[in-house]
Amino acid sequence: MEQRQGQAPVSDPAAKVGDIADDLAGRSKKLVQDKMDQAKPVLRDLQESAGAAMDKVADLAQNASTAGVQAADAIQHVARDVGNQVGQAATSAYQQGARAGESVSRYAAEQPLTALFVAAAIGYGVAYLIHRS
Repeated sequence: MEQRQGQAPVSDPAAKVGDIADDLAGRSKKLVQDKMDQAKPVLRDLQESAGAAMDKVADLAQNASTAGVQAADAIQHVARDVGNQVGQAATSAYQQGARAGESVSRYAAEQPLTALFVAAAIGYGVAYLIHRS
């Protein structure tokens, strides 16, 4: 009988420890499950926010690319216009110079003595300015 009485008290605490361990494991499992359930909406919100942020970044990149292309086109257009205007100005200056040369040649052929005196006066004036400085 003593053995049975000795065995009973040992199995009783072991059973209590087992019950406590089972209870603790159940509570831990429930706590972890509750935390996971609470975290799911937060993770979903984070995923949606990340997706929205990626969409915004893609839109900004596309807008920047479009703006860059438009700026390059505008610069190219302006450069073409400036090139055309410079070409026209050069042509106009050449034509005016050619007309002036023809006019001087015609005047020198018609009035050779006057042209010689004018050329001499201009040469003298230039020489005077050069030696004066």
